[in-house]
Amino acid sequence: MTDKYIEKQLNQYNQYDSQEIKDDALYRLGTYLEVIEVDSAKLTPEQRETVINAVEEVKRNG
Repeated sequence: MTDKYIEKQLNQYNQYDSQEIKDDALYRLGTYLEVIEVDSAKLTPEQRETVINAVEEVKRNG
């Protein structure tokens, strides 16, 4: 993967056990990839899944 921002946020997501830190990384990824709306609410399980699926798609397609 060549997108350094995505790599950075994925590393943040994978490195920590805190759900708050994981959600922050997913939120940043989701808004960066434009798959979730920008707001200050906590992520729903559906939003988490959407972001993870989008990142997997980016990883598959380079």
